[in-house]
Amino acid sequence: MSRVLVIGDVIIDRYITGTSNRLSPEAPVPVVEYQSTVESIGGAGLVFENLKNLKLDVELYDTKQPSSLKTRVICDGHYVTRIDEDILADSDAVLDFVLSDSFESYDYVILSDYNKGVLKHSKQIIQHINGFGCKVIVDPKKSATEYQSAWLVKPNCKEFEQFGFADWQGNIITTRADQHVQARIEGEEYKVAVETLEVADVTGAGDCFLAALVYGFVKGYDYKKSLEIAVRGARKSVSHNGTYLLTIEDLEQKTVFTNGVFDILHKGHFELLKQARELGSELIVAINSDSSVKRLKGNSRPVNNETARLEQLELLPWVDRVLIFQEDTPYQTICDLQPDVIVKGGDYTVNEVIGGDLAEVYIVPRIEGYSTTEIIEADQ
Repeated sequence: MSRVLVIGDVIIDRYITGTSNRLSPEAPVPVVEYQSTVESIGGAGLVFENLKNLKLDVELYDTKQPSSLKTRVICDGHYVTRIDEDILADSDAVLDFVLSDSFESYDYVILSDYNKGVLKHSKQIIQHINGFGCKVIVDPKKSATEYQSAWLVKPNCKEFEQFGFADWQGNIITTRADQHVQARIEGEEYKVAVETLEVADVTGAGDCFLAALVYGFVKGYDYKKSLEIAVRGARKSVSHNGTYLLTIEDLEQKTVFTNGVFDILHKGHFELLKQARELGSELIVAINSDSSVKRLKGNSRPVNNETARLEQLELLPWVDRVLIFQEDTPYQTICDLQPDVIVKGGDYTVNEVIGGDLAEVYIVPRIEGYSTTEIIEADQ
């Protein structure tokens, strides 16, 4: 697995929470009754903690510098104020330390710049690290000229305009809050939509984006998928109050597929679908079209037409998507969808499952006494 190093400004995020039921007689501000104090690591530290939580081989570079402190006061769930205690790093000492060090064991080096001094000499730091064949990825807070020769930079929309990244010739990713992510990597252009959602707290969203992006790179995903994963990570972050640590489950969407006629739904179907959904983050059910069913089972079937069967499956809590295929087998559908797991009932063995050459196969044991054929015969 690729090794990752994070260098940058470490910030301590302190959250003081309380409640209030009155205004101060001294000024029109709430009197906050203290409840608790929680501290977490932010800035470069948050990028590192996210990557560590995602099970990557990552280190946080010890710059031997003190950390700045951001104290946030939260009252009844509402952000009241933030108090910053900025401690600037001895940037010359950091530069001397970096220039005397070797980085040959790392594949990716992330520079997380919060303009607190650690990366004041970023241009020289990047040039030195490049000499070891590392891919340097920068989250910038200064002029684009300060990051010349970095493999990739990731400014947000404001930084893009303010720091002159419009003329950047190399790899670049620009985030635009709830609009979209624009990227140019290795000469290819990418644009990933960002769905609108209710935002709880934007603190650390950029750090989560960056960590998720590098996770995609390390896993060997293509650039488009890595960008999509990064967007997913940022969205997960802003849906939580305070800083958030990503999990692999937050980023990896595992698609599960099953197929069949699903003519008269019964307990066997329900158990299969329930277990299938537990195997991933999305369950797609493909059903045979009416013409396909007739070819396979005769003119007396299906009992319920394809529209009714589709609508019934869509009502089930375990099913995310239902589609109809016209062929006798779903092989082409599986080729198009590329699911991670294919689930079938106990009537099949792993070697008999269509698409078993394309995805992992999981067999759900059959519940005896439950089948559409048995239900039809019992009614006759």
